[in-house]
Amino acid sequence: MASKWKKVKMALGSNLCVYVPTPDEDVSPPQSERCSDVALLSPATDQWTRGGSASLPWSSALRLSRSFNRSSKKCTICLASMKRGEGQAIFTAECSHSFHFQCIASNVKHGNQICPVCRAKWKQVPLQLDPSLGRTRINSGNWSQDNPVMTVIRQFPSRQNSNRRVSAPVFPPNEPAIFNDDEPLDVQTSNSNTSDGSSFERVMIKTYTEVPGVARLTAVDDFTVLIHLKAPVSNSGPTVSQANRIPRAPVDLVTVLDISGSMAGTKLALLKRAMGFVIQNLGPADRLAVIAFSSTARRLFSLRKMSDMGKQHALQAVNSLVANGGTNIAEGLRKGGKVMEDRREKNPVSSVILLSDGQDTYTVTSGPNPDAFAQCIGGLLSVVVKGLQVIVESSNPNVRLRSLKAGSYKNHLMPDRKSGCIDVGDLYADEERDFLVSVNIPTESVSHKETSLLKVNCYYNDPLTKETVKLVSEEITIKRPQNVGKETVISIEVDRQRNRLQSAEAMMEAKTVAEEGDLARAVLILEKFRKVLSETISAKSGDRLCMALDAELKEMQERMASRHVYEASGRAYILSGLSSHSWQRATARGDSTEGSSLVQSYQTPSMTEMLSRSQAQLIIPASQPRPR
Repeated sequence: MASKWKKVKMALGSNLCVYVPTPDEDVSPPQSERCSDVALLSPATDQWTRGGSASLPWSSALRLSRSFNRSSKKCTICLASMKRGEGQAIFTAECSHSFHFQCIASNVKHGNQICPVCRAKWKQVPLQLDPSLGRTRINSGNWSQDNPVMTVIRQFPSRQNSNRRVSAPVFPPNEPAIFNDDEPLDVQTSNSNTSDGSSFERVMIKTYTEVPGVARLTAVDDFTVLIHLKAPVSNSGPTVSQANRIPRAPVDLVTVLDISGSMAGTKLALLKRAMGFVIQNLGPADRLAVIAFSSTARRLFSLRKMSDMGKQHALQAVNSLVANGGTNIAEGLRKGGKVMEDRREKNPVSSVILLSDGQDTYTVTSGPNPDAFAQCIGGLLSVVVKGLQVIVESSNPNVRLRSLKAGSYKNHLMPDRKSGCIDVGDLYADEERDFLVSVNIPTESVSHKETSLLKVNCYYNDPLTKETVKLVSEEITIKRPQNVGKETVISIEVDRQRNRLQSAEAMMEAKTVAEEGDLARAVLILEKFRKVLSETISAKSGDRLCMALDAELKEMQERMASRHVYEASGRAYILSGLSSHSWQRATARGDSTEGSSLVQSYQTPSMTEMLSRSQAQLIIPASQPRPR
């Protein structure tokens, strides 16, 4: 095996990186030479490379440049930099001039074998892409039969290039009817990762009343109480040492990838890069499955653990994808859901993520900006609360719950109005949730100086320890003085959350009107609420959330300037805002208010870290796939 690997290394040193299939023999590198990290994807060739090659005495042929340290150089074709770590394969010609592989390959494809810099005629040309195989092939016209890479390739069945148009993506054969072939979980993964859950922080509960007191002889029909929840703080991030990081809950992730014809070229390369980013950041206890769809959908591989071997297999499978066909998003999601339903074992956290570039040609759909992809991964890898449920109960026989304002979260009141429930679900580390409860305030006798209103209980599961946690808040009361002064202090916290919910209501009303074709009226609805917002206590105090809400509403008005603008970006922008406010979770829209937008208000440190990591590793052009 070592001798064969030596031949492969020699080949890669003298020529461009190639894909060598190994159906019968193992030509993998010795353990001491294996790369522990995920390799970078070269979008030019759709090939995963290490970005470097061994320098050998006879390496006069074209090769991937070893000297990535020439960070100051620019590709003379596209004038972009050729810095190390940017995910671009660098091509060094026999005349010693370097270019992006993608740029020079395009020249060669059209028959140009002359160096764009010195005009020297090349004797050997770069690799070209064979679309019928979805892989890289070699132009070996000038190679001797003693060349090491040819020696390796001769050991496998040859395939002729038919130059035919690819009719469908390459999928593994014999897909099972039931996806119960998921890789088993480790014993230590399926059980608690810690013997003592006492070291983990709990969800924090705080409550705020609309005002601190109500006059003793005054009855109020609609009094607001704010319930504020905050998940345990993150133990990740650049400021936390590896030794101090608490093990997180492992994840089962299914990614549903669009490989339709519209994804050809740069978009498919970006999709593969995004998947490389995901695979890089999954741990050995996490499991991944990939569904690829165009006109139909197929599973690339079963749920498997992202060990070093699992990551290598996942990268190879994703790298084999080619773009062709229609866009049947519904079928892709159906199959992704089936993987989750059929699995034999389950990690504590699970999710299905769709990555696509545009509208379904079979069903109508839309999607947000690509930054949401990295944010989503950051959230999934920091889940600290599972199945959170909030129970609100009256602690006074004369107090009834009038309403629960919980946005998109499922909630209900009991018929007697003495209690209610909010199903919050999962929380990422550092996430916060705010819910408004409306109650009545009865009159109070002279002897009572305060009135008891509510008590709040929380139930959830710790995904790491599997422990069921119950939290009980202190009883919520208000003062009942004989008289209340005119300068009653109104809670900024309550007013802020009321503004958030009312803003979402205004957005929904404006969207409904805009969909009916009356953009002018939709703009007026938003303008009217902006004036109401500006007169609130929190807005006048310079509250950051209210300032962001106003900027967001203004941007929505601008995106309703015409039907064309609304169709191009206005609708998606409003939908993203509605989702963000109703779920109180970060979305990414690429808006002009990014510096003060609610994207940052809802972002957690884990999301921010993952987003920064993604932006540092990936070069993201203007046109790119959109996660959903």
